[in-house]
Amino acid sequence: MRARAALAALSASLLAACGGSGASSFEPALLAAAGQAGLDVPTWQACRETQAPADRVAQDVALAKALALPGTPVLFVNCTEFVGAQALAVLEASVSSASTAAQGSGIAIADYYDTVCPDVPVGDSPVRGATTSWVTVVEFGDFECPYCGAEEPVLKQLLQDHPEVRLVFKNFPLTSIHPHAQPAAIAAECALDQGKFWEMHDAIYRNQGTIFAGD
Repeated sequence: MRARAALAALSASLLAACGGSGASSFEPALLAAAGQAGLDVPTWQACRETQAPADRVAQDVALAKALALPGTPVLFVNCTEFVGAQALAVLEASVSSASTAAQGSGIAIADYYDTVCPDVPVGDSPVRGATTSWVTVVEFGDFECPYCGAEEPVLKQLLQDHPEVRLVFKNFPLTSIHPHAQPAAIAAECALDQGKFWEMHDAIYRNQGTIFAGD
């Protein structure tokens, strides 16, 4: 409770220093999210000035464009594509079908996804849930996208109900309509360098309304 209060006070003071709400709230609100994620903030800030995280985001974006994705969120349940936010029941039905097909394929579980879905490689992207699974859900997301934010509780529930599923996140910031999506993606990539991608991912989506209030 004390830590939360301290972070709230930090966020409020930073917002005041930057002129209150609006577009100027992005950096202080993002900094507060980094604190919530438990990051080494000076190291994280230094990382944001380097090229490596931007290159990793660009690699994800290039893949999204090669797949001709129309926007965000887009989910792949193994090789089945779902465009837009999906209901839990839809994803659960797809997971069940994909699991049945995978287990009857005759391919080893460790090799299954890479063999069947080479066009959407996991690569070095962050993974949540099972490390080896018959079913991989790949999400192409934009941290500023409200539909992505709405889908997060659904995906968390999916993993809670199906701990055998592997969730992979790939960045697809829609920079033409979301001016802070790219720096938010870079911020999350720098959290990945500290082994805290999902903590930062959750903190950004949890505070989406504050971080992107001026956009």
